[in-house]
Amino acid sequence: MTVRVIKAHKSYKKFVFPIIVAILVLLVLLIILQSGREKYNEYLTQVSFFESYLKEYYQFEEEVIRDFTDAFIMLYEEYTYITELVLPIELLAIGIVETNFKNIKGDNGESLGYFQIQAPTYWYIKNKYTEIYEKLNFTHAWYWDNVSVRPDVQLVTAILYLYDLKIRYGEKDAYSLYNGISKTYQDKVNYTKSWLKVKFEEYKEGQKRL
Repeated sequence: MTVRVIKAHKSYKKFVFPIIVAILVLLVLLIILQSGREKYNEYLTQVSFFESYLKEYYQFEEEVIRDFTDAFIMLYEEYTYITELVLPIELLAIGIVETNFKNIKGDNGESLGYFQIQAPTYWYIKNKYTEIYEKLNFTHAWYWDNVSVRPDVQLVTAILYLYDLKIRYGEKDAYSLYNGISKTYQDKVNYTKSWLKVKFEEYKEGQKRL
């Protein structure tokens, strides 16, 4: 009888360990899944905030806002590694600081669009991330007639440029480098982003009450 009890106990232990491991693995997967879902929801909420802010404070056509939104979503769905490092609220801050979201020429015609991208920057980014521009169906030169009518390309180029600066030089100086090494510019973007974050939190609270 004692021998049978010992054997049964060993058999029980043999099955319990794999079950415990399986449960732990499942818990880890659930935590990862939940974390990913929260990041996704946060990103989508920032996209929605970006859209809401432009509608409230600027005279944008629906088509332009839709182009911006579609560009954000395309990058998130197909190039998540980029959107993990560059968030919509950063582009909102840069657009405000650069042009107050005016689709214009700057720097004597050298910088174009809402985010003031120059031709050399565009060609560098385009050659490095060709696949994304092919997906956008944009392979043209960085001339005003080509650029002015493509808000999505302007936004994606700004996102890719900021992303590229972050992975090459780190996040700390990315805003400064975006504007040709300018501490003043970096401070402006950081300040703008700080009060946009306050508005974003208010926006989220408002969405919860809907």
